[in-house]
Amino acid sequence: MTMVNGVGAWVGSILSGMAVDYFTIDGVKDWQTIWLLFAGYSLILAFIFSVFFKYKHEPEKMSHKSLAH
Repeated sequence: MTMVNGVGAWVGSILSGMAVDYFTIDGVKDWQTIWLLFAGYSLILAFIFSVFFKYKHEPEKMSHKSLAH
């Protein structure tokens, strides 16, 4: 998996496994808390992405390019 998806996917799978194990008591997993944790993490990442990603649309640069192949 690491060769295809990278180190981030490997680290993410290790950390998510640790989170699932943390919220497991006597073999019973608290899935609601686990999914809320992952959803909260995704929401935080979406917010950070929206703050720091600034796309500069410059249509005048595209008007000079030829579309011929």
